[in-house]
Amino acid sequence: MMAQQRSRSREEPPVERATKMYVDPEIRFSKMEKIGKGSFGEVFKGIDNESQQVVAIKIIDLEEAEDEIEDIQQEIMVLSQCDSPFVTKYYGSYLKGSKLWIIMEYLGGGSALDLMKAGPFSETDIAIIIREILKGLDYLHSERKLHRDIKAANVLLSENGDVKLADFGVAGQLTNTTNKRNTFVGTPFWMAPEVIKQSAYDTKADIWSLGITAIELAKGEPPNSELHPMRVLFLIPKNPPPQLTGNYSKFFREFVELCLNKEPANRPSAKDLLKHKFILRARRTTYLQDLIDRYKRWKSEPKNNGDSDSDESEPDEEDEANVDTDWIMTIRQADQDLKKQLQNGDKMPDQGAPIHQRSHSDDAQPPSSYYPAYPAANPSNHVNRQSRQPAPQPPGPGRPTSMIDIPRQSSSLSNTVVPLLSSLKSEYYEDYRRNGRPVQRTETVDELKNAFELVERSCPGIVDEFLTSVVSRLASVSQGGVDVRRAVDKIKRPS
Repeated sequence: MMAQQRSRSREEPPVERATKMYVDPEIRFSKMEKIGKGSFGEVFKGIDNESQQVVAIKIIDLEEAEDEIEDIQQEIMVLSQCDSPFVTKYYGSYLKGSKLWIIMEYLGGGSALDLMKAGPFSETDIAIIIREILKGLDYLHSERKLHRDIKAANVLLSENGDVKLADFGVAGQLTNTTNKRNTFVGTPFWMAPEVIKQSAYDTKADIWSLGITAIELAKGEPPNSELHPMRVLFLIPKNPPPQLTGNYSKFFREFVELCLNKEPANRPSAKDLLKHKFILRARRTTYLQDLIDRYKRWKSEPKNNGDSDSDESEPDEEDEANVDTDWIMTIRQADQDLKKQLQNGDKMPDQGAPIHQRSHSDDAQPPSSYYPAYPAANPSNHVNRQSRQPAPQPPGPGRPTSMIDIPRQSSSLSNTVVPLLSSLKSEYYEDYRRNGRPVQRTETVDELKNAFELVERSCPGIVDEFLTSVVSRLASVSQGGVDVRRAVDKIKRPS
């Protein structure tokens, strides 16, 4: 049956799978209403004028998305290689001026994250969704691909209840010579311990994220969602694995426990998990139509319809306060936002501090799915979402603030380390282009840069101290004290 579906999709694609840069997309497709913002651009519902097929059209301005071009290329490359009923289909790309039109399968049911806003899922619903995710992962892993960002926001449903994986902007490829990856990507709350530690990892990292997603579907949000994302990155490798608590079946709790084994080798594969009793009891996907209908009814209510996607509609301040998207940001976007916070001198949350402000990203949209992750409703309407405003504190005695009280960010990170690593990456890339040297060296530079930025967030000022020690040790043999002090002052001088 599955083989017939794959064969049919190859023989009769509604839109050619090739990249047709010479076709005018504005003639080939009729753009309809905007249905949201994806990772890199706006997404519209559309019609293929040749086949009358309903499609999703993602439009990206390449001039405005220069920093994300590699991610866009990665997403297109992975999707163009996929042919599975459990993965969002890619139909082709079209370029007009600086605008890239990416034509995708239209899935009108919304994301699993959307559907949770209308109310909690039953265990029966969760079993169906998890089974379909596993089918998608089994396909990807058989193709030696890693999704690396499994979460409810990246699970899309058709109006018939079909469940498909989406958003491959940070997907990875294993090869015959590379059986593991060590790139630091994903979304903090769903990331496996080995990914955070940047150890070598493989398809089992997706299984951990699936376990976190199962808890998310049951509880409405992932474990530790009340904490700051950067704090969670340090807790996940150190703490025991999260557990599914509450009135759930033994099979469901056991399934989650198998996924969340901290030792990757002890986690089952997607193929093995499809044989678990929790999954074998799951019903047909058509039962999910009730969730989709419930969400449509919920969204049609005036109090829940304040998230219009029209260009003229902008959320007011009250809506902004009720939107809480920090905890579903992928690490690349979160990295950019947190870097801005640090560069602007914003104080990092203390240990265990709750999130109580929105992301500083320009559009405050999570780079999650091709369809809108609609702003969350008020806490009383959202699934198990608690207010994240800090509790009022009684006024305490004031005390003078000294420079020691305020951690100073390392100026050497921006004026020495990052420029040096960027230059090194360019040299490696040029060496790869000219001489065919391994391209992995450029990825390694990115990982080293991520490591410097991560430790600086954890302990502000440590990069300055580290470089000072390096310069002092290297210079002590051949240079005098005055030269050493000059070198140290130059490193620590603000840019």
